[in-house]
Amino acid sequence: MLGQLLVSSITSGAVYSLIALGFVLIHKGTGVVHFGYGDQVTFGAYAVLIGQALIGLPFWPAVILALLASALLGALIYGTLMWPLRNSTLLTKIIATLAVGTLLREFLRAYMGPSAWPFPFLLSPAPVQFAGLYLVPANLAIVGVSLVLLFTLFFLFERTIVGKAIVAACDNRIGASLVGVRVSSVFLAIWILASLLATIAGVLVAPLLSLSPDMGLIGIKGFTAAILGGFTSLPGAVIGGITLGVLEALAGAYISTALKDVITYGILIVVVLVRPQGLLGTLAVKKV
Repeated sequence: MLGQLLVSSITSGAVYSLIALGFVLIHKGTGVVHFGYGDQVTFGAYAVLIGQALIGLPFWPAVILALLASALLGALIYGTLMWPLRNSTLLTKIIATLAVGTLLREFLRAYMGPSAWPFPFLLSPAPVQFAGLYLVPANLAIVGVSLVLLFTLFFLFERTIVGKAIVAACDNRIGASLVGVRVSSVFLAIWILASLLATIAGVLVAPLLSLSPDMGLIGIKGFTAAILGGFTSLPGAVIGGITLGVLEALAGAYISTALKDVITYGILIVVVLVRPQGLLGTLAVKKV
């Protein structure tokens, strides 16, 4: 039973990791905690649905259209909101992200209605038995896509000049500017990349949950995973997501399924109180 639980928990953990990566990427690069990010996840899934139901596109062309729309949305958020607010206080930027999330959520509720919509699985949801474990092809697809994205991001940041420029701008904006890195372009790339991650996460998680305007609450799980792993660490976001998925599954199996969300919020509170830098993050110390 424990083996089956761990296999099942990796699916949700992979989705949490993707959402956490978006949180960390935006925060590490721009210093903003995007509290509307969960609603961007929902927007991405709805964009696919709109492409299918209203425009009549097949699934994969609709996914491509949704990715383009999410990239445009990320650019709009940065260009029309975050860039003008670049010298504002952190509280102002956080309120702005909350406004973005509320705007997206209520637009979807008004345009698509409050009811849940069905969303197709990437592969068959029928379980198959392998080595004594029941594996669901649709869940394996989620884990596979997540792993490909994680390794792609690792390659981008560790092996490419563009990725190194992003890391340099995230670590030291002034130093990066002095060596010729256009920080504003890097920030734009971060918002677009985070928006693309949100849409991919939305496509992966929408079949597992009910696709409704309130699906953005999944962002709380991604935020908790980011806190757990360390809000400044991209590998920490992955470890935090997988750890949260496993802990949720164990709590649901051995305590109560009704307490899964309670466990999530409990982890968030404990980490903030006991180890605010998370598992892999570093504690920033400022001289006064």
